[in-house]
Amino acid sequence: MGDTIKNLRVTLWGVQGSCPYFPTPHEVAEFVRMAAVHTLTKAFEDLAQRMREGKVSYETWLGGPPTKQTIEEYQRKLGLPNLPVFGGDTTCIEVEDADGNIVILDGGTGIRNCALNLVNKKWADRKDRTLYIFGSHEHLDHRNGLPFATFCFVRPNSYTIKIYGNGSFLASLDDRFGLFSRETKKVVSRDAPVNYAIMAAKFEGYEIRDIEEDGTIPPHGPWGVHDLGSPVKVGRMTITPFEVYHGTTPCLGYVVERKGKKFVFCTDHELRHGNDPKHPSQVESERAEARLRMHLQDAHAAYMDGQYFMAEYMGIRAIGHASAAPRIDWGHSCVEDVVARAQQCRVKRTYIGHHDPDREWGEQVKTDEELARLSRDKPYHVELAKGSTVIDI
Repeated sequence: MGDTIKNLRVTLWGVQGSCPYFPTPHEVAEFVRMAAVHTLTKAFEDLAQRMREGKVSYETWLGGPPTKQTIEEYQRKLGLPNLPVFGGDTTCIEVEDADGNIVILDGGTGIRNCALNLVNKKWADRKDRTLYIFGSHEHLDHRNGLPFATFCFVRPNSYTIKIYGNGSFLASLDDRFGLFSRETKKVVSRDAPVNYAIMAAKFEGYEIRDIEEDGTIPPHGPWGVHDLGSPVKVGRMTITPFEVYHGTTPCLGYVVERKGKKFVFCTDHELRHGNDPKHPSQVESERAEARLRMHLQDAHAAYMDGQYFMAEYMGIRAIGHASAAPRIDWGHSCVEDVVARAQQCRVKRTYIGHHDPDREWGEQVKTDEELARLSRDKPYHVELAKGSTVIDI
């Protein structure tokens, strides 16, 4: 992939759900085993060909005696298997446009590497350092990376960070770090030993909410108000917020568009599968699903929550070694729903994220292979989201 951005470039810095996750020693060993099998297979295929050609010697095979150097060089020629890497950081997605503007969606632990790349590379020499962050909701795994984001501490030429989200998302940041009120509370030191006084960045908050026609609804805190029905413009990017269903917690999704290309970000949304179609939560979920589908129509790429399979969601089957339990109103979608949604809305590329921390690497590999099979020769592509994936739109 070239360095030139033609329109939009999306980077998945964090796609893990609930908490950061690193593969267990067993999973790492399985990864190594599969890589070793790949290497041995390639080596024996090469050896068989050389035997047919009568060229079997260390000189013709390795280019010399079997030293560490010749073996390493031979391995490089054989290449490495394309094994997927799962786990890693919680939700954070970066969208950069061809003009160098950057929008960050959610501030999970993935924002740490996002910030390092921004400060040390992309914007190292940039004078205008106005950064936009759009938050989905208040839960810890979608905001706990902020105190580790280096752009909060850069001096001189510090950053201006404009943060958009619902009132509870902004309030959680202000309670923990005093970003907008410039005040500290006792709860600050419980989460992290940093606050606004240590940070060099200037923070501006904008609460996304429905505004009555007369526009007289005041904000819920020390920040401005942005109408839910109005898009936000960042350069030539248009960011449109919309409400999704995340159980009892208010949550937002976002559509990022530029020059006719569209990326949809929808984490922590549940298409509820309850028994009573008139249940208030069922009605709310289905309304949110209709909104999501409207925004997804003919999207060029989308990131969507698919934490469970249907049997796990209904409590019929366990995830990994955890106990089986119904997950209705936990606020997360099923993989089957995401695949159906992608097909019916004609989404060109769909990335399923917010992986459950109890799901083992081997199962994710098999799921990804099955999604690849289902996508083969289809006008859409669906896969499990992987950290550090880069998508050009």
